Amino acid sequence: MKSKKPKISYDKESKVLQIELKAEKSVDSDIHGNVVIDYGKGGGAVKVSFYQFSFDAFSKNLKALEEFAHQSKALFSVK
Repeated sequence: MKSKKPKISYDKESKVLQIELKAEKSVDSDIHGNVVIDYGKGGGAVKVSFYQFSFDAFSKNLKALEEFAHQSKALFSVK
């Protein structure tokens, strides 16, 4: 079975970067600072939202994002 690519969107006005991992309804969420992880019925991550995300500040915050990704590797593993 071929897995779908994540859908990435950015709302410039509200500065929210969203990554939809699965087209599935969220039933639970965890908040980690300005990051919200939505989970589906089976417990897997379905969407990640970065609030107050600025592409201008992205390079300055790249290390923090890389650390977050490393710590959350189990949540975002792609098969």
